[in-house]
Amino acid sequence: MVSEADIDRYGRVLADAASSEARVIVFGSYARGTASNTSDLDFLVIEEHVDSRAAESVRLRDALAELDIPVDVLVISEEYAQRRGQIKGTTVATALAEGRVVAES
Repeated sequence: MVSEADIDRYGRVLADAASSEARVIVFGSYARGTASNTSDLDFLVIEEHVDSRAAESVRLRDALAELDIPVDVLVISEEYAQRRGQIKGTTVATALAEGRVVAES
């Protein structure tokens, strides 16, 4: 399992590697406190501006290549977060509701 200190450190790596100002949120089982040895680590990275969500997700995931556990990095723009965060049941709304900010740049 990943410690809270490591989650915060990985969040800082993502915030520092982001293409624009960013807020990094951990969500899923690690945010809920239900993580197990087989849990993946879920990050939502909200950047001020994103040209390609897919390309930025891959680039940021590569910044965490050292991890020995599966990591999901979802990258969205601030505007997208505001819009999708209002729609109940979306991944963004869930991440914003249950997650916690681990880093900002």
